Amino acid sequence: MVVVTSLQRRMNRPKFDIFFEPGMLVYQQVHIYDLVFAMTTILIPSPTDLMQTTALRALGRRGDVCDVAWSQNSLRVSRYCRKVIPVPDAGREPIAYAEAVISLCKAGAYDVVLPTSIASLEALLPRITELNELSHTLLPSAHQVELGMDKRRTIEMCRALGYSYPETVFLTPDSKLENIAESFGFPLIVKHQRNFGGSYGVRCVSTMTQLVSTVQELSQLDGDISDCMIQKFIPGALFDACAVARHGKIAGLVTQERRLMYPISGGVAAHLVTINSPGLVSQASTIIRTLKWTGPLQLEFKWDAEKQEFLLIEINPRFWGTTGAWMRAGVNFPGMAVDLAMGRNTQASESLPGNLRFKYLVGRTPYALIQLWRAKGFSGLRDPGRYARTWYDFDIADPVPDLWRMYDELKNVVRGRKSLVDKTLPVNLIPAFVDNDR
Repeated sequence: MVVVTSLQRRMNRPKFDIFFEPGMLVYQQVHIYDLVFAMTTILIPSPTDLMQTTALRALGRRGDVCDVAWSQNSLRVSRYCRKVIPVPDAGREPIAYAEAVISLCKAGAYDVVLPTSIASLEALLPRITELNELSHTLLPSAHQVELGMDKRRTIEMCRALGYSYPETVFLTPDSKLENIAESFGFPLIVKHQRNFGGSYGVRCVSTMTQLVSTVQELSQLDGDISDCMIQKFIPGALFDACAVARHGKIAGLVTQERRLMYPISGGVAAHLVTINSPGLVSQASTIIRTLKWTGPLQLEFKWDAEKQEFLLIEINPRFWGTTGAWMRAGVNFPGMAVDLAMGRNTQASESLPGNLRFKYLVGRTPYALIQLWRAKGFSGLRDPGRYARTWYDFDIADPVPDLWRMYDELKNVVRGRKSLVDKTLPVNLIPAFVDNDR
C-alpha cells in the first residue's frame, strides 16, 4: 500500500468544481486519492455541545477519525471521539487556545481542523495562515465572520447590496424611544448588535416601560446604548437556509421553517420542518454567492406577508441545530465541509423534500410546549401539519452526550434557569404551528 503523508496531500491538493442547482446537490470527484484514502483524521477544537456531537457522529459513522480539543470532561463526549485533548478555553483565553491548537497540528498531523463553535472560530482566525500550512480548514474569512457576528454590519451589507431586511433604527444617546415606538408601533424587537447566538441579546417588547428597561439591560451587555437597535416586528415564523459552501459555490443547501420556538414569542428552534421554497433558495443562494462565503452558515429570514418577500434577519457562521437530523435524512453537512477542505468530492445527492420534521426531546421542545400550553391552553398544542417523517435529537446508538444534556437541563429547571412562561406577545401573535402563505 502506498503511504501518502498529510504534507504530500496538501502539496497535491486537487482542483475542484462544485455547483448548486435548486433540487440537486452536486459534488464532482476529481482526484484518485479520494478512493484510496477514505479515512480522514480530524481535530474538532470545540466544546461538547450539540454541534460538536453532531459533527463527531456525522464524521465517525463514515469512517473518519476524530479527536476533540477542549477544556472539558471526556465522559460527556460522543463514542465517535478517539480522544479528548485538554486545551485552554477559546472564549476566556483565545490566544493560549489558538497556540495549543497550532501545537496539536504540528504534532498530530491532522488532515482537517473543524471548529464547531463561534468562540473557537474567532480564536483561530487570527492564526489561519499558519493553521493552513499545517492542516486543511474550511473557515469563513474574518470579514465574513464580522458580517455575521455584528448585526449592524449585517444590515449595512443589506443596504449596500439591496437585500431586504426589517425596518431598523440604530440607537444613539440622543435617540427618542417614544418617537421610534410611535413610528413602528408595538410590539418591537430590541437587539444588541453583537450576535451572541440563539435568542440571547434579543428581546420582544410590547409596552413603553418594557422598551426602556430592555434598552438599558441590553446596552450593559457589552458597551452602551449605541450597541443597540430597534426593529419593526414582523409577525410569523422564522425561516432558515442552511448551507456549506466554498468561495460562494454551494455544496449543500436545506431550507426549513421554525414552526415552534423557545421562547414561543421568538427564539431558538424547537420544532422545525423542511420546506420547498424556490424563493428562499434563490435569495439565500444569491447572498452566499455574492459574499463568496466559505464554510457552514445559517441564514435566518422572516416572511413579510405585506411585502411578499423574505427579510434577512441574521447570518450565523456555524453549523446549526438540525445538522444531525438532516444527516440522518441523507445530507451530511460536516462531511461536506471536510471534503471541501480536503479538495475531494462526494457523489451527487438530491436535496431534501419538504415536510421532514425535527423535534428536540432534550430541552427546547418540552419548554416551548409548556409555554404554549400556559399561553393558549391545550388547544394551542395541536399541530395541523402533516409530516413525512420525524427525527429527534436523541441518538440511541450514541446516548452518552444526550443523557448528559438531559441531566444539565434537569438541573437548569430545578434551579429556575429556564422560563416556562412567555407573556411577551398577545396570544394571536404567537408564531406557533401557523401555516404561512409564502
